[in-house]
Amino acid sequence: MTPEQQRDEEVAAIERERHAFKKRQDTIFAVHRQLQPFGNGQISADSMADSDSANAEWEEARGNMDRIAKEIRLGIRR
Repeated sequence: MTPEQQRDEEVAAIERERHAFKKRQDTIFAVHRQLQPFGNGQISADSMADSDSANAEWEEARGNMDRIAKEIRLGIRR
C-alpha cells in the first residue's frame, strides 16, 4: 500500500469513527430522554436496539483506529 493510500485509509477511519461516535451519542441521548423526569421512565425496545447497534458500530470503528495506531507505532505505516 502506498503512503497516499495509507493516508486515505487513515482519514476514512477517522471520519468513520467520528460518525459512529456521534450516532452512538445520539442514541444514548434518545434513551436518556425516555427516563424520568423527561419521559415516562420506560425505555422502548427500539431505542435499546438502536443504542446497541450504534455501540457495536462504534466499537468496530474504534477497533480499526486502534489497529492503524498500532501499525503506526510499530513502524508498519509511514
